[in-house]
Order: sequence, then C-alpha cells, then structure tokens
Amino acid sequence: MIRRNLLISCAIALSVGMAGAAVAQDKPRDVAIGVETDAPPFSYVEDRKYTGISNDILQRVADLENLKLNYQSLKFPALIPALQAGQIDLAVAGIYVTEERKKIVDFSSPYSSEGSVLIVPAGSKITDVVGLKGKTIGAEQGSFPLTVANKHAAEWGVTVRVYPDATNSLLAMKMGDPDAMIFDSGLVAYELQMEGSKPTIKIVSGLLDPTDIAFAFPKGSNLRAIIDAGIAKMQANGDMTKIRHKYHLD
Repeated sequence: MIRRNLLISCAIALSVGMAGAAVAQDKPRDVAIGVETDAPPFSYVEDRKYTGISNDILQRVADLENLKLNYQSLKFPALIPALQAGQIDLAVAGIYVTEERKKIVDFSSPYSSEGSVLIVPAGSKITDVVGLKGKTIGAEQGSFPLTVANKHAAEWGVTVRVYPDATNSLLAMKMGDPDAMIFDSGLVAYELQMEGSKPTIKIVSGLLDPTDIAFAFPKGSNLRAIIDAGIAKMQANGDMTKIRHKYHLD
C-alpha cells in the first residue's frame, strides 16, 4: 500500500510539474523595444499604433516566436546608446547595417536594402550633384546618410549641417535653408508617394552607398537568434513579401 501511494504521489507531482512547465513555456517572453516614430516607411505611428515595414515585420515575428513587445519611443540618435546601456533589448527604425555599428551592437538578418539620395525643393534650380558645389546640405544626427554626406562632402564641395530629426530637417530645407538634404532612399520614396502629383521635393542624385537594414541588439544578445528564426519563417511562408508589397518596397 505504501509503495502504491508513493507511486501515485510521484505521478501527481510529475503531472503538476509538466503542467507548470507547459504554462511557463506558453508565457510570452517580454521584450523591451526602442522604436523611432518618425522614419516612414520603416517605423512611424498611425492611428496611435506603431506601424511601418520594420514594425509590421517585428509584430509578425513576435506572433511566430511568442514574444510580448513593450515599446518605448526614442529619437534615432538615442537607440544605439539605449542598447549599450541595457535599457532596451531591441531597436527598431530603418537601421542601416554598417561596419562601425557592428563593433558596438549585433544585427538581425537583413530584411531590406536601401541607400541614400540627395533631395532639393521641387522649385530649386539644382538638378544634379554638380549643382550642389558651394551649397549646404543637411542630414539627420546619427543617421547613415550623415555618414555618406561626410564621406562625400569634399568631393561634392558642400558644407554639411546636422539636424536632430528628419521632420525638422525636411521643413528647414523647404523653407530654403539648407539648400539640399540627404535622406534614406526609402523615406524619400514614401514621401513622394504621399505627395502624389504635386511633390514639394525632387531627387538630384542616384542611389548612394546602398546597404542592408536590420534590427539591432546589445552585443551577445540571445534574442537575435529568436528574431532571425522568425524572419526565416516569414521569408519561407511569404509574409515578408506581403509586407514589402504593402509598402510598395518591391
């Protein structure tokens, strides 16, 4: 009888333990997300929801990999410092993968490839890069286009001015100072699409220094493998293609 009761007790304990493990396994992993809200078409807010290519992909990955996303809105220049400080687990924007950034953060598998373009007001007499000689061009602080601008400034014969965010820099250019801006090609394509038949800007360069776009993590994060697994599933099941088509990226 004692042996039988012992076996029953063990069976109950095992059953409870397995049930507890199942509950623990089903519980979503909390992930602290640092998100830029002014980087269309990759990351922005619409109807009080985080949207754009990057956010749509991340939300789908979260569904596939059982993640709970806890968002914190940050300006682009604050994203990588927040990763380094351990304040967030993952950064979302249109983040370009560069060799310099690889030294301080890890990146997911890329989900897009973009470059930079130079733009001027629609009524500007400037029609190409040569026409920018002696002029001032603006770029967003901490952005890859700023790196491109600094790289080519001497070649183009321009002065580079730094702005805190994309919206203010674009408004400043439309008011006549600076003479031109350098932006992500995806952002410019989205802006032109929104403006329709009466654009307020025009592109005066080809695609400059194209590179990959991905999510960023603190160095050594085990979350990277989970996000990559979700991205791989989306590429296999067609979800990635659907999101890219939604934002006219292909």
